[in-house]
Amino acid sequence: MIETLTQQLHHLDRNVRSRAALDLGNLGDQSALDVLIHALYTEMDFYVREDITWALVRMGSTAVQPLIDLLGHSNPAARHHAAHVLGKIGDARAVDALINTLQDSDVTVLTKTIFTLGQLGDVQAAPAIVHLLGHENHEVQTTVANALERFGNASLPLLIDALTHERWQVREQAAEILGLIGDKETIPALATLLTDEHWQVRFAAVTALSHIGGADAKEAIQAMHNDPDQRVRGLVPKVVKRLKS
Repeated sequence: MIETLTQQLHHLDRNVRSRAALDLGNLGDQSALDVLIHALYTEMDFYVREDITWALVRMGSTAVQPLIDLLGHSNPAARHHAAHVLGKIGDARAVDALINTLQDSDVTVLTKTIFTLGQLGDVQAAPAIVHLLGHENHEVQTTVANALERFGNASLPLLIDALTHERWQVREQAAEILGLIGDKETIPALATLLTDEHWQVRFAAVTALSHIGGADAKEAIQAMHNDPDQRVRGLVPKVVKRLKS
């Protein structure tokens, strides 16, 4: 049966390939697993590949180690799809390998890996993800923000430390994420950024403080009415108006 289903995975009709993938997942043995792992990164059709993904998810824990091994493949597509499926399976055994994959040079692999670690929710990944703050790629930045926000209070000490980073892009994004998390205990640390030499960082700090709210945040922001940059000055009255004392 495996031989027949393997042949069907190469059929011209994508519906036949999808059905074969799902049937292989139902078999659940090692031979079927090997076939599905290979098909995961050789199949070009998105919808068929998603059926391959769910076939591997159905195989559960037996698929975890082969997928971890696939994270080291020379093909970026293989690494990307491996991270994707590991996120769907949700097995904590994959966390260490995924953290190592955060050094991947391929942006699509990197973004998917960050997303997967956020899905898994293991806070031991937070320090490695924080190192990607201020990344030059906007999609990576967005995914980093989502993951660290998802980690919540576990991210706070790392983000507060990042507020003093030598790169202003890191300080800017750390401030933005602290605003998303919204913990009032971070107000004093954010207030120190209101005198940062880069307007982007000051702007991010004002925005973050406005998200957190409260009298202390409002007081800190009010001092920014005379900021040297018009973009910051223009933001201040808007956020002060909507902040409650």
